[in-house]
Amino acid sequence: MENNDKIAEIRHDHRQLPDILYAIFKIIFSLISLKFFCTSAVGREETTGYWINRAEGLMHNDSIDEAISACGMAPKKEPWNDSIIVRKAMYLNIIGMVNESAKTYEKALTLLDEKLKKNAIDVEAWQWKAMVLGSLNREDESDQAYEKALEIFDQRIKNDSRDADSWIGRADVLLNLGRWDEARESYNRATELKPLDYSVWWRKAEVISGIGYINESVEAYDKAISLIPAYDAAERALAYAAKAEDLAFAERWEEALEAVDKSLELNPKSSVWWHFKASTLMELGRNDEALAAFDEALRQSPEDAHSWLRKADLLVDMKCHNESIKAYDRTLELIAESNTKELAGIWLVKGTALNRIDRRKEAKEAFQMSLELHAKAILEDPGDLSLQRMKGLTLYNLGRYEESLEVYDQVLEASPRIEPYVIDVSALEGKGDALRALNRNQEALEAYNEAIALAPSSSAAWHGKGEAERALGQAGNAGMSLLMADKLGYEK
Repeated sequence: MENNDKIAEIRHDHRQLPDILYAIFKIIFSLISLKFFCTSAVGREETTGYWINRAEGLMHNDSIDEAISACGMAPKKEPWNDSIIVRKAMYLNIIGMVNESAKTYEKALTLLDEKLKKNAIDVEAWQWKAMVLGSLNREDESDQAYEKALEIFDQRIKNDSRDADSWIGRADVLLNLGRWDEARESYNRATELKPLDYSVWWRKAEVISGIGYINESVEAYDKAISLIPAYDAAERALAYAAKAEDLAFAERWEEALEAVDKSLELNPKSSVWWHFKASTLMELGRNDEALAAFDEALRQSPEDAHSWLRKADLLVDMKCHNESIKAYDRTLELIAESNTKELAGIWLVKGTALNRIDRRKEAKEAFQMSLELHAKAILEDPGDLSLQRMKGLTLYNLGRYEESLEVYDQVLEASPRIEPYVIDVSALEGKGDALRALNRNQEALEAYNEAIALAPSSSAAWHGKGEAERALGQAGNAGMSLLMADKLGYEK
C-alpha cells in the first residue's frame, strides 16, 4: 500500500476519538445519578464543578488533552473525590495512555474502598466501584459490586415504592448487568412517578439510546423538551443538543441535523455545536454547508485548533488540497509548542495530505518532523502507548516498515488490554499493514484477524484482511472481507 493510501486511517483516528468517548460515556457516566455532574456551567473558576464542566465542553470540541488538563484541576480542589478521578482515568484511556489510566483507576478504587468501609450502603460508591473494576477487566468483582448496589436500591424501593431516584438507580444497575428489559421497566416506573419532571425523561432518553432503543429515546427527549419551561432557552438548547448527539451516534444524520439546528436556533453563539453541525453535514456529504458551518464555528472561536483541523480534513475531502494544507498550517500555528504530542499528530496528517497531491519531498519532511516530535513526546511520557503507536504509523509512512513493525510489537507487548481496546486494535491494524508492505501476508492476515476479534466493526481491519487474502490468492475470502469493509464505511 502506498503512503498516501494511509490518509483515511490517520484521519479516521483523530476524527473518531469523540465517537469512542461518546459511546463509553453514554453507557457509563449517564448510568450513575450523581448530582455533582449537573453543576451549572456558569460555576466559578475556583469550584470543582467549573473544571468538570470545562472538561466536558473541551471533550465535545475534540480538545481531549486540554480536557484532561481541566479535569486534573478538579482533584486539587477535592483530592478525595473518587468520581473525578474515575473521569480522568477514562479520558486517559481514550487517548491511549492506558498504563496511566490503569494507575488512576487503582487510585480511585482505593478511595472507594475507604469510603465503603465508612458507609457500607453508599450505593453510589458501589456503582463507581463496579465501573472501575469493569474497566480493569475484573468482571466478576464488577458484577458483584453491581449486585450489591442493586440490593441497596431494592431495599430503598421496598421501604418507599414511590422513590423515583431509586427506581432510576436500579435501572442503571440492571443496565450494566445486561438485564435490559428489567432496566426499561424501572425507567418507565420512574417516569410514572415523576411524569412532569423533565430531568427524569431526559435521563431515560440518554440511557435508553445507549442500549439501542433509539425510537423510544427520541420520544423521551421530545417529552423532556416539552416539559422544559419556555423561558429556559439554554436548557432547551442543551436538550436538543443531547438528542442530536444520540441521533448521530445511531447514524440518523438527518434527524441529528434537525435537532442541532433547533439547538442553534436557541443558542446560536455556541461554537461547539456549530462544530458538531459541521461534522454532521460531513457525514451527509453536504460538504459546502459543512464548510460554512466550520467557518461559523471559527468566526466565533477563531483560535479553535480542532475546528481548523476538522476543516482541513473536509478540504481534503473536497479536493481543495492547497487550502487544506493552509488549514493544517493554521492548526500548527495554534497548537502550543509544549504540546509535543498533538503537534506530532498534525505533522503526520499534513504529511499524508501532501502525499495526496504528490508533493512528496514536503510530505517526507513533514513525516520526519512528526517522527522527531513523537520521539520527543515519548521521552516526556514513555508510558503513553498511543505515542508509540503513532510513531509506528509515521515510520510506515516513511517506508521504514521493519522499524514500524518493531514499534507495533512493542505496543502490543506493553498494552494492559483495557476495554475498549483502542490502542490494541489500531496497533494490530498497523502491524498488519507493515507485514503486508514486507510481503509477509500470512502473518498480516493473522494480525488483522486478531484485530477483528477485538473490534468486529473495524472497517480498516476488514479491509486489510481482504487485501492480505487477495495477496495470498484467496479471492473468494478477499471479496467477502472487502465487501464487509465497505459496508462498515471504510474510507480509501
